[in-house]
Amino acid sequence: MESYMSDFVIPQIGIYEHSKLDSNGVLLWVWHADKIPPHIGLSTDGHYFSLKANGKDEHLSINRILELIQRKSIPTLCFHLDYSISMNDITRTFDQFTVTVPNDITCLQPIKDVLNIPHAGQLTDLLIELYAQNHVRSVVGFNLPEDFNGIKQYSPEDIHERLTKLARE
Repeated sequence: MESYMSDFVIPQIGIYEHSKLDSNGVLLWVWHADKIPPHIGLSTDGHYFSLKANGKDEHLSINRILELIQRKSIPTLCFHLDYSISMNDITRTFDQFTVTVPNDITCLQPIKDVLNIPHAGQLTDLLIELYAQNHVRSVVGFNLPEDFNGIKQYSPEDIHERLTKLARE
């Protein structure tokens, strides 16, 4: 079996405990954290948003998200961010998008717009900037492989290949 190698090592990943997850804060969700590429979403005040190939998730309850992650055993990371972002800011930003577009718009686009990190080309760029600016309060993991320690290296081509495949489904 191939050993897990990551490009971006996450310093400390806590184990999910429902009582310890502050869903009222700003949370960055990394779905399929062990895959290339992962998928990301953002939540604030208990409401989840994500841009996808078949549309977008808007104002979904965090409880629904947590139930899905647990029911389907999806390897997921949740970054509790030190940001103050209103529901209106997120809603307004996501209103500018309808779906991901291969070679153009990824799930990262509305999130980097909301977080005001325009130069992030992919998740690792975003995480590097969030850590550099001390915006990461804590990280919680769900259903992660035992040897998981961070985000695997991938290219923009990997992202757009996946988006193209999803757009065809």
